[in-house]
Amino acid sequence: MREALGVYREPRFSPGKVGDDRAILDLTAERLRGIGIAVRLVAGEDLRPPPRSPALVFAMCQGEEALAVLESFCCPVVNPAPAIRNCFRVSLVRHFDEAGVPQPRWRIAGDELPRDLGAAPWLKRGDVHAMQAADVRRVRDEQEWTRALADLRRRGAPAAIAQEHREGAVYKFYGVGNGFFRAFGLRPDREPEAAALAAAGARALGLSVYGGDGVCAPDGSLVLIDFNDWPSFSRCREDASVAIAGHLHEQIETAGL
Repeated sequence: MREALGVYREPRFSPGKVGDDRAILDLTAERLRGIGIAVRLVAGEDLRPPPRSPALVFAMCQGEEALAVLESFCCPVVNPAPAIRNCFRVSLVRHFDEAGVPQPRWRIAGDELPRDLGAAPWLKRGDVHAMQAADVRRVRDEQEWTRALADLRRRGAPAAIAQEHREGAVYKFYGVGNGFFRAFGLRPDREPEAAALAAAGARALGLSVYGGDGVCAPDGSLVLIDFNDWPSFSRCREDASVAIAGHLHEQIETAGL
């Protein structure tokens, strides 16, 4: 029987969402077992190269030690380590710029509140995703900027970005590379455009299981304000697990493993 290896996200990268993140991986594993694929699940902190490579690895881990192990596998990996790293904030916005994916204007955060990004820009941790609320905050004056930046540096963030605020309705989305897409907080007639935008973001980063947040502006334009490798799919977990398992099965079949 073909075997797949699933890797849980390290708890430190799942603030307040450890259960939700485990749930989508568990349910995906259940779907794969239902179509005849054996699945072994391991914690990201415990990931080691096995004696023989499985048919496929599906991974939510984000720590550098685990990502280095992912790169040693000689089989399809969803999402691959370089794509996961591409979601770290500074890399994310640079990839979107290079690919022409719509996003708010940004710059690397300096010591002073930027004056060219409009009133009250966002300050966002530049490496991993937000690990606490203070990692992504809107800053309204110079004193608040100085305190917020010092707080990030004190907690070990090596860089940060400043990004302009975009007015509009914030929506959340989830997607899989085989065409599955769900959006929440967006009018149904806008979903095809949002799906195309999300797919463009995923291509720019190299992801096939993804989610994030966008803004629908008053003029109807859409921009991406966040993008994540393998989110919890908490609002559509049952349907998403079917789509993800189908996508993973396709990867195994294509690889002929």
